[in-house]
Amino acid sequence: MPDLSVCIIAKDEEDVIGRLLHCVAKFADETVVVDTGSRDSTKAVAESFGAKIADFEWTDDFSAARNFCFSLASCDYVMWLDCDDVIDDGNAARLIALKPRLSDADIWYMKYATAFDKYGDPTFEYWRERVFRRSLGPCWTDPVHEVFCASGSSRFEDVTVRHEKTHPSPPRRNLDIYLGLIREGAPLSPRQKFYFANELWNNNLTDLAVSAYNDFLYSDGMRENKEQACINLSRIYSAKGDSSSALDSLLRALSLGEPSAELCVALGNAFISSNDFSAATFWYGLALRPIPESTLAFVDVYCYNYYPLVQLGLCAYRQGDPIKAANYTRKALEHKKDDEIALGNLAFYEKIINDQRER
Repeated sequence: MPDLSVCIIAKDEEDVIGRLLHCVAKFADETVVVDTGSRDSTKAVAESFGAKIADFEWTDDFSAARNFCFSLASCDYVMWLDCDDVIDDGNAARLIALKPRLSDADIWYMKYATAFDKYGDPTFEYWRERVFRRSLGPCWTDPVHEVFCASGSSRFEDVTVRHEKTHPSPPRRNLDIYLGLIREGAPLSPRQKFYFANELWNNNLTDLAVSAYNDFLYSDGMRENKEQACINLSRIYSAKGDSSSALDSLLRALSLGEPSAELCVALGNAFISSNDFSAATFWYGLALRPIPESTLAFVDVYCYNYYPLVQLGLCAYRQGDPIKAANYTRKALEHKKDDEIALGNLAFYEKIINDQRER
């Protein structure tokens, strides 16, 4: 049976690395922790779990650190994790069950959940390359938002890694890495252009973000990233009160191919803001679909169920049908239990229905 190394890069993570290594102990045959300059007890905690420890001088390059970490692995397959990741018992069991089948592919994709509701259920997730055949070599590239670039057979496996942060990352860290690349004259790849635009937007540099998104959209980047760039541009224009440009950005995304649920919801929002409830109903209805079993796009889980149902309820009410509005809202509550907005809307619609019956 193939064995598995887990590779982790760390710096000042004493508060979470023990939680991670407790998870990893259930399925890893070897654990490698590369420390990039901790001043706390990160290394001591890792050593207490029997991890192989090595030091690496930080150079503002996550891919360099990951490649060094991978170079120290000795098992047949290598899995990467971040210190604030968690793998619960159910997903650890799925990983254990996968190990005899690892040799069926060179690269295994798994879900990465990064946002959660109050019950701990994922609300935002995406598939990431997670486990690799070690013979592919250390193939990480891009100094930030790094990606593993190697050719080989790949499969998607129903395993979820939860990214449960306990403290925020330095707000400008990623942006400053990109700005450093630009100052050095390094050309940004299409993928880097997309993430650079995201970092500008996340740091409220919206005018620069608009320019960067448009630059990316004229590149040969991934279709999924281009659709997301159009959605983000629409949100920026909406915040500026420019509804025309916001809608144009979404229509631009339609030229890329079949729209995702996220794009359908964004189009529904654009039409509902202009009181075109018929058009909004069409797009919200198109958003209702199963969550993709495999995709390289970001997945906003509520765009496939809860949110369009709530909005369909609002559209039905505004079109004079409170019974249909209530029915849509009850369905929304099946996906987001005890939601205050949906419960408030439902109470409002039911009151209207009761008042009409009493007349």
